[in-house]
Amino acid sequence: MTVTMWICGVLFGLGATFSAIRLVRGPTMIDRAAALDIILAIIVGVLVLIAADTESPIMLVVAVVVALLGFIGSAGLAKLLPRDRR
Repeated sequence: MTVTMWICGVLFGLGATFSAIRLVRGPTMIDRAAALDIILAIIVGVLVLIAADTESPIMLVVAVVVALLGFIGSAGLAKLLPRDRR
């Protein structure tokens, strides 16, 4: 594994850690939804990183499917979250 892969892995890990903290401590549901979106984006990034490392095109397809499912989930969650009416 190259140095770039290690650096990307560490940065993805740090991002996932901070997002998990926001997911647990988030004061509002919107904060938690944003943390879930970030974690999902990190998962897609890790899948793309694995695809680049193994030169496997099937991992790219899996990453696209995960990204699409995440988008649908985020859109559904945005529809269900209560809106701030002032």
